Amino acid sequence: HDYYNQNGLEVFTWTGRERTIVLMGDAHMRPEDAALAAEAVRTSLAQLLDAASGRSRGYDIPHVSTASARAEDFDICKNATFPDRGDRFGTGLRQYRPPLEEALLSTPVPGLGPGLGSQPRSRSEVGAFMGLAASIEGRGVSGGFEASQTSNGWMGGLDLGFRVGLGLEGALGDSGDGLAFLQVGYHGDGPSSNKFAQTGLDAIQGNLTAAIPARSGYSARIRMPYYLIPGDLLLLSPMYFTNPDKYTQIAVTASNGGVLGLQQGWATGIGRFQFVLGRELGVTWYGLGGDLQLFAPADPPGSGGRVINFKSVNFDLPILEYRPFRAFSANQSSSLLFQLFAGADVPYDAVVQTPPGAAPADLHTVWSLGLRLVFDWRYYW
Repeated sequence: HDYYNQNGLEVFTWTGRERTIVLMGDAHMRPEDAALAAEAVRTSLAQLLDAASGRSRGYDIPHVSTASARAEDFDICKNATFPDRGDRFGTGLRQYRPPLEEALLSTPVPGLGPGLGSQPRSRSEVGAFMGLAASIEGRGVSGGFEASQTSNGWMGGLDLGFRVGLGLEGALGDSGDGLAFLQVGYHGDGPSSNKFAQTGLDAIQGNLTAAIPARSGYSARIRMPYYLIPGDLLLLSPMYFTNPDKYTQIAVTASNGGVLGLQQGWATGIGRFQFVLGRELGVTWYGLGGDLQLFAPADPPGSGGRVINFKSVNFDLPILEYRPFRAFSANQSSSLLFQLFAGADVPYDAVVQTPPGAAPADLHTVWSLGLRLVFDWRYYW
């Protein structure tokens, strides 16, 4: 549906079988597409006005006592087939053929259903999904955890996660982003390039003297659009049960870039860009399977360095996304995207292991700025 709306679909009408036309849909409609749709709408409205005023159109529709006086409640967006209206219109349905033909003959002939000769079905990322996300990243760090380790450095990492969520991108166009998901996985980091100083181990290279050692931990990630402030759709979710229409309006606005419109996607010839700060949060817990260790300067100076056991939790916030590639089929999609992100690695539970009786370690938060490459695969159902 969305693919053909954007790229066009070759069709012919019931009255124009000798030639085909190409139609665009939704926001991609051209004036000629709107004119074709308006023709059927105009005919239908004329039939209604003529019936109400008693003007004949060359056919008679008898009164049906079982017909409802209320407006039709059938919603074509929520149904795959038309219901049987025999109980409402009577059994002699042939009497309705002339007005139906008059309104529908200018409309396109529907394509074949699933099977031989059916139109290839392309879809956007719409509906519930599960999938895998693999990423590789590099980030610059503000120093080490120990307060005296202030030299900058960089480090790399890998992440593999399983995610479930809801995709609404195709329903909103390239500028919208209704993606919401929850991801769990495992993350690993290499050692940082900056080294500890004043530990007595300056000549040793590798992970042993890295200001931030190589480590791994469990990771989680959540993403959802927001209306004004991050997380407000979750906080307002009880409104869905009391005022579903209002909540739906808020959710649609959030998916279209928020009330300020700052987070709308920007589709270009080389890919799609989007400002996403506040839509996504990643968390990694290091040391849950066993304490991490690092070296700290001697205290008091002149003695041997200290060995510190600790844990940490890292928070990362994507700021800007660039998606150069995206492909989708009947029920799967895949994409590559780059994320510029900022992070804060917060240490806790620091304990001096050796030497006994040494002064406690003064660990502080490490700030980072990095770039991540993500491969995102999804299966929709």
